[in-house]
Amino acid sequence: MKQGRLRKHNIDIMFLMVLFLIFTFSAVSVLLMAVNSYRSVVLANEANSSARTAIAYIREEVRQHDADGAVTLDTFDGVDCIKMSEGSGFNLYIYEYDGYLMELEAKDTAGATADFGNKIMEVNSISFSQGENGTINVQLEDSLGAKQDVVIGIKSKEGQSNEE
Repeated sequence: MKQGRLRKHNIDIMFLMVLFLIFTFSAVSVLLMAVNSYRSVVLANEANSSARTAIAYIREEVRQHDADGAVTLDTFDGVDCIKMSEGSGFNLYIYEYDGYLMELEAKDTAGATADFGNKIMEVNSISFSQGENGTINVQLEDSLGAKQDVVIGIKSKEGQSNEE
């Protein structure tokens, strides 16, 4: 009688162990699926936010400097740029140089070159063009290859282009 009871007890323990292992395996599987899902969402968000951040930066700088004739498209050291007058002969230049979105605040007579600017973030390319009604069209491709286009409205009289 003791032998039958002992055998039944061992089977109960084995059943509980197998059940616990199945539960543990299921919990770990669900956890791994959640981690992979979270990782893919984060990567997609990073890929999308890089281009949006650069465009938002350019848009806000243009809006801050939006005064009659203060925002123009120009070339600086052979690079296309947005030139924003800050008064007293100082200008803020936004441009792409050596794979980076750059900004440079310099006096007209300073003789600054494009490599003097501050690196804002990595980008593959940026192009600026004059749109209708004084708008500025910006086409940007970030370092991950995401492309973003934006039209920035100039609310002052006229955004001008010094390109010839």
